[in-house]
Amino acid sequence: MEIAPQDLDGIRELVNIGVGKGAGILSEMTGSTIELTIPEVSIYTPDEFGQLASQIGTERYSAISLDFRGAFSGMAYSIIPADSAHILIDAITGEEPSDNGAERPFTSIHAETLKEIGNILINGVMGSITNVLKSQLTYSLPSYCEADIPSLIQKVGQEHREAILLAETHMFIRNLNIEGKILMIMGSASFEILVERMREISRDSEA
Repeated sequence: MEIAPQDLDGIRELVNIGVGKGAGILSEMTGSTIELTIPEVSIYTPDEFGQLASQIGTERYSAISLDFRGAFSGMAYSIIPADSAHILIDAITGEEPSDNGAERPFTSIHAETLKEIGNILINGVMGSITNVLKSQLTYSLPSYCEADIPSLIQKVGQEHREAILLAETHMFIRNLNIEGKILMIMGSASFEILVERMREISRDSEA
């Protein structure tokens, strides 16, 4: 499916609204104002998977996943590099930051904290999208793992691995720079439904 610049702009706006909603909830949890950069959004096809893998490398991330099904279906991930994950956990729990943050192992409590954070961010984005589609989705329970992005993509069934949406943003909490990504993987039919619905809304607004 051809993706026009205005399609990408529309998706970027939906992601931006959704991440903003999630950040608002995290702001209440941390008691600090959270500032966000506008997400950089890229769309990849299966043919471009190798290109994506070479761009992002093999860094391991803390990843929270949600399977979604309904008007369209696929997998959504909230992925955070280890150093950012530790900073975020410390900001949420009020723990003192450590100098060797990225080297600290994640405990089960850390994993549960990250699952809650990832669930908030993913639901913010998915809620923003379903509001546009005026559709209901069914979600799986959030799951936590540590892996590189190519491995995360390979976990998704082949039938859903036809459109890969990667959104990258930065959150600033208490002057701390925290990197985060939202990764959505879905079948081409599901992606076409999303894009076509956005185009309908754009045409209606111009009428």
